[in-house]
Amino acid sequence: MATVRKLPADVYPETLSRLAPLRREALNEEQQKTYDALTRPPQPGGLSLAGIKGPGGVQMRMPKLSKSFGEVNRLLRTGMGLDGRLVEVAILATAREMSSQFEWAMHESVAIAKGVASQTVDIIRHRKPVAGVPENEAALIELVREAVGIGKVSPQTYARALALFGEEGLLNYSALIGNYAQTAIILCVFGQELHDHQRPGLPD
Repeated sequence: MATVRKLPADVYPETLSRLAPLRREALNEEQQKTYDALTRPPQPGGLSLAGIKGPGGVQMRMPKLSKSFGEVNRLLRTGMGLDGRLVEVAILATAREMSSQFEWAMHESVAIAKGVASQTVDIIRHRKPVAGVPENEAALIELVREAVGIGKVSPQTYARALALFGEEGLLNYSALIGNYAQTAIILCVFGQELHDHQRPGLPD
């Protein structure tokens, strides 16, 4: 017999967050288009990995910002010439340092599909030393651990990342890291829960 999932008292089952469900008829035309896109089954390269129950559904409530947020996210992930595998390493490392179970759950399988080794995923998950991890992945993990986890990047970590990615590349990866840290904060404030089929992937 399946057990009924118990959500926090202030979380709505329809949104899995503290935000009340949206009524499509109450949205403007542009918001309705976004709503329709988010409520379709997920598609590769689509608007959102999480559909309406995730960042897209949260950002829809910020009509002056949501379109820009979405465009910046898609640009950073796929439009700046960044290595897709390294993009996912940076996202997972950021999710880990922000303790974002939601971001982690959405991106762990994507990272593996992009070629990130399961050993690397485990190293990020448990904050293990990066010995044996490919150089560019290790550099990104250390960069995120310092920038997000500590709040200060050492000269050595900066110099290593700069040598590997160049100034423009490092700026772009830094913007990507910042984008996912920002999203993690928003999800945290509004109590976004995992979807029913997901389980926490990060240690408590």
